Formats: sequence, structure tokens, C-alpha cells
Amino acid sequence: MVTIEKALNNNVVIGRDEFEEVVLIGRGIGFGKKAGDALDIEDADKIYKLEGQQDTSRYQTLLTMADEKLFQSTLEAIELIDDMTTMTINNRILLSLTDHLLFAMKRLEEGIGITNPFVNETKALYPKEYHIAEAVVDMFDKKYGIRLPEAETGFIALHVHSSIYNRSLRDMNLLSEVVHQAIVIIEQGLGTEIDQTSIQYDRFVRHISFCVQRVMNGESVPSQDHFDSLLKTEYPTCYNIAVKIVKMIQNKLQRKVYDSEVVYLTMHIQHFNHYSK
Repeated sequence: MVTIEKALNNNVVIGRDEFEEVVLIGRGIGFGKKAGDALDIEDADKIYKLEGQQDTSRYQTLLTMADEKLFQSTLEAIELIDDMTTMTINNRILLSLTDHLLFAMKRLEEGIGITNPFVNETKALYPKEYHIAEAVVDMFDKKYGIRLPEAETGFIALHVHSSIYNRSLRDMNLLSEVVHQAIVIIEQGLGTEIDQTSIQYDRFVRHISFCVQRVMNGESVPSQDHFDSLLKTEYPTCYNIAVKIVKMIQNKLQRKVYDSEVVYLTMHIQHFNHYSK
């Protein structure tokens, strides 16, 4: 059983079971209910738990800052995310997405510009999550008549990915930053602008993603000494750019990057060089 603390509307209530704060969603479960009433947890279609006193306190604070329509829309956004993925989403999305959308809407209402330098990287790294985020933005557009900018689509996509794979937003932002900086190094080294809608760009982003994961896990790819010498001779510019990228990754992650990564990066950079001519 759950003791109701607040009925937000006919379909959403906030309550507490024996151990923690919960948000319950179900058709008609809040109708005629008031604080102190008991509710059978089996009556809810969806249950979101707030883990720990810190999360509970933060969520209660957010409720006092958000109007009911915004809060309800956030819950509908989470339901939409849940419906659009076959994976299980983490309960923490209830807190993180409510927090993010609340302040995103406030910034828009106050005319404060929102920037996200890693939108293209996010779109390439997490295409499925980005598609889900676009659906959330469309839903908010219909609810509020306010179009969240593309920058917000990128941020929401990160929240979606984080809730599905239990990855921290810090690690995901770090990966986006690494990809962004790598592209800057390539563009400066080749004296060209990378087409971020190209297949080559998507392949490179995936490669960097796997490279960063290998570095974080302390893994290496097989050594290619003969190939290394060949690429250094045949494509010296691309090879030197690859070395710069490896040093940048090493500096950002504060982890050793094995020399064998230079070979694979050089081949990707050569593809950019070939198609830019």
C-alpha cells in the first residue's frame, strides 16, 4: 500500500510506501483522493521511485517550482520515451528530466539563449535517442506552443541515453567533447570543412566512441607495426593529425592511449582527405 502525499490530477499521485517516495500513474487513481489516503500500488500502471532522501527533497522542491501542466507534460514525455524504446529506462529520469525541462522552459520564457556545441556529435553518437528526443520536443510544442531549440533536443537525447544505459551525463558530455575536438583537429590539419551529414563522419564518430570506450576500459587493439610504417610514409599529414588526436584523447581522459589507435585513426582521416578533394 502507498500513503498519498499529493494527488496531482485524476491520473497521477505522489505517495510514499514503506521505504521511499513514489510517483504513480494510472487512469483515475487520483480521482477524489487526498493526502493521507491509502492506495493499492497494484492500481497504478506505472511506478517511478525516487531513490534516497536527496532525490526526494530535490523532486519536492521542483514540484513547488513547476506548474501542474509542465509537470504532467514531463510525465507524458517519460511515458513517450518508455513507449519508444524496448529497453528499461532508469527511475532517475523522473528527477533528471523534470529538472532539465523545468529550467529549459524558464530560460525560454526569459529569453535566455540556449547553446549546445555538441548537437551534431550527439546526433551521430546516439541517433535512436535523438529521434526519441525529437518526439519529446514535438510533444512540448503541441502542449505549450513553444518550440524547444535544437540545442535542447541534443540535451534531451543525452538524458534518454543515460536513463537507458545508466551512463553518467558527465561521461557522455566528455565523449561528445572528444569527438568535437577531434573534428576541429582534422579540419585544421586538412584545411577543409568536414561534412557532418556524410557517411564518413558517422563512421568516424562511431570509431572514436569505441576508441574512448577501449581507453576507459584499459583495452587495446592489435598492433599493426608494418601498417603503421606504411601509413606514416604514404599519408604523413593524416598520420600526424591522428597522433595529435591520440594526444588530445589521452589528455582529456587522463588515460594511456595505445599507439595502435593511430593506425585506425589515420585510415579514417585519409577518407576525409580523399572525399574533400
